[in-house]
Amino acid sequence: MTERSRRAFLAAGASALAVTAGCSRLPVVGDDDSSVSYDSERLRDVPDLDAVTIPATHPGPVPNALAETHANRAAALLAEVPEDPAIPNGVVAARIADDREHAAESIADRSTDVSTLEAVGGWRYDRTDAAEVRGAYEAATGDADPEGLRERQEVIRGDLRAFRENWAYRGRNVVEAAAVHRNVESLATDAGDALIPDQPFPANPKDAVFEVGSLVSEVEDARASVDDAAALRDAYTDDEMAGYRDAIATAAVRLERVTDATRHRVDPYVSAESGVSNFQRDLDDKPAEWLFWRTKSTARTSIESMESAIERDDYATAVAESGRALVGLLALEAVVEAIQNGEYGMPQSTDAVVDAWERAVDAVAETETMEPHSLTDVLAVRARSALRDGERELAGNPDYESHEDVPDQRDVRNAVAMYALAVHAADAVPPVAERVTAVLRDAVRGGSATDG
Repeated sequence: MTERSRRAFLAAGASALAVTAGCSRLPVVGDDDSSVSYDSERLRDVPDLDAVTIPATHPGPVPNALAETHANRAAALLAEVPEDPAIPNGVVAARIADDREHAAESIADRSTDVSTLEAVGGWRYDRTDAAEVRGAYEAATGDADPEGLRERQEVIRGDLRAFRENWAYRGRNVVEAAAVHRNVESLATDAGDALIPDQPFPANPKDAVFEVGSLVSEVEDARASVDDAAALRDAYTDDEMAGYRDAIATAAVRLERVTDATRHRVDPYVSAESGVSNFQRDLDDKPAEWLFWRTKSTARTSIESMESAIERDDYATAVAESGRALVGLLALEAVVEAIQNGEYGMPQSTDAVVDAWERAVDAVAETETMEPHSLTDVLAVRARSALRDGERELAGNPDYESHEDVPDQRDVRNAVAMYALAVHAADAVPPVAERVTAVLRDAVRGGSATDG
């Protein structure tokens, strides 16, 4: 990104957003001749799958007590279900026994020493899984309690309502507060969703054993999510911190306008109807084709997530998704320009593929030193995941048995596309981080921070 472009992006008016960063970093990786052959074994050995990580994006503490609570509750739920349930219907009995065994194995394999929200989420899943087993068992044995389940739902609704009413979005500063409370919002939203049953309680539970189990698990999930939201908030905040709810809400609305203005600039390419036919060249089976579709999808997904968060009043989430949408849109703008200039045909040699990989690795590595981490780690997720996807195209996905196969022409095409996306997305992180930070701080200076 030129200094002139950076200044334009950071200007106060939403219409003055910059053209995306880093076009000079990206080489022309080949023309449209796909007859070149590659050293597949060399390419398979280039990526380092273990080196590409997606860092935790919760800057607050994650207490082990959360996992311990879920572990104890899951164990207690399973303890009420015999290993060999005495149920007349043999098919139902076998499935409940099998589900119980799988739930118990998952609990036994999981550590209560946690440091990330993903690890806590795994325990929450095990807990709801155990509740589903017990709910199905109670239905099969005639002990289902629909009234008790409804009463529990109402208690959780009341707790969730009280939690939201006493939520000031406190933090050490507004940027960190937005990052922390985004994750708290996610849990509160999940809890609310889980309290809306997707089906009525069966009139005859014995004839709908597993439907009952599903309803019971949803209520358990709601309980666990509300408790986790409260615990995460309490672990991070104290009464001396300022409250930033109004500032974050103001920033979310302003960033939505910024995102809309940026989208307007590339609307012919980000709209649902747009496709590779917009370009005056043949992109079939070229990196340009895959790069365009993936970049467009990334931008559209973040825009939709931002809009949904605004509708729910999840303003910290909206701030993060606005930032991600801006990263995606700036990347798309750069991709469109590059494709229009004839770039991203098939690379003309194995060395050209390795060069694309090196540039992606360097670009993503630079995001690891960007500040503030609580924001840039969130914005850089797309760049890091694109690099990881490119690595798996060449080296194979370790989750699949066939990951030792050498890459073919299609794998090379997709890898080069993902490496290019990683660079474009990484280069967009600094200006977007500066813009989001400025909008948040401006909202505070405008009087939207409180002590209450």
